[in-house]
Amino acid sequence: MSTVVDSRTTLVALQGLKTANADASKASERLATGLRINRAGDDPAGLGKAATLKAEIGSFQQVKRNINSALSDIQKVTDGLVTITDYLVEMRTIALASASETDSAARSTHNTAFQELVQGISDVVSSVQFGGVAVLSTGAAQSVQIGIGGGAGNTKSITISATTTAVLSVAAASVSSIATAGTAIATVEAAIDKVADRLAKIGGYQKSLEFSSDHADANILSRTSQYGDIMNADLALEATNLASAKIRQDSATAVLAQANSMNRNIADYLLNGALG
Repeated sequence: MSTVVDSRTTLVALQGLKTANADASKASERLATGLRINRAGDDPAGLGKAATLKAEIGSFQQVKRNINSALSDIQKVTDGLVTITDYLVEMRTIALASASETDSAARSTHNTAFQELVQGISDVVSSVQFGGVAVLSTGAAQSVQIGIGGGAGNTKSITISATTTAVLSVAAASVSSIATAGTAIATVEAAIDKVADRLAKIGGYQKSLEFSSDHADANILSRTSQYGDIMNADLALEATNLASAKIRQDSATAVLAQANSMNRNIADYLLNGALG
C-alpha cells in the first residue's frame, strides 16, 4: 500500500534530482573555468601529477633561458674572433706589401697601419665578455645548466682560450723592415690558424647548446601537453554532461511533481471516504 510520507517513487526522484543537480553544477563549473580539476577533491592523484609537471615545465623554461644567454655570449665571442681574423688577414696583406717594399718611408707607413691593427685586436679582446668575464683576455671556463637535474649530463662546460696579441705572438711583430716583415708574415699566418681553431671549438659549443635548447623545447612541449590532459576540461564532453544533467533534473522534477500529485489524490480520496 502506498503511503504519503515515504513513497519509494518520491525518494528515488529526490535522489535522482540531487545527483542531477550535482552533475549539472560540476559540468557548469568546468565549462566556466575550462578546468577539469578545480579543487583537490576532483582528482587528488591527478592534481599531484599536474603540480610535478608544472614544476618541471618551469625548470625547463629556466634551462632554456640559461642556454639562450650562453648562446648570446658565444655569439659575442664568435663575432670578436671573426673581427680578430679580419684584422690578422689585413695585417698579413700589409706584411706582404712591406716585405717587397724598397722605400723605407713606405715601409714606415705600412708599419703604422700594422700597429694600429695590433691595437685593434687588443681592443676587441678587452671588449668581449662571456658571463661577465673578459674571456679573450684571460681565458675562462663557464658552466651552463642544460638539464633540470643535478647529476652528470645536466651541465655543459665551455672553455674559451685567451686570444691576446701576446698569445697570438703578434704583440711585438713589426713590418718596419724587409726582414721583420718576412717574419711577421709567418707569425700572422700562425695567428690566423690559432684563431681558426678557436672558432671551430666555439662552433662546436654553439651547435651542442642549440641541440640542448631543442631538447628543452621538446620537454616543455611534452609536459605542457601532459599537464593540459590532466587539468583541462573536455568542453564538448562537459557540454554534453550538462545537457544530460538538465534532462535528468527536468525528469526528476516531473516525477516528484507527479508523486506529490498522486499523494494528494490519495489523501483527498481517503479524506472524502472518511467524511462519507
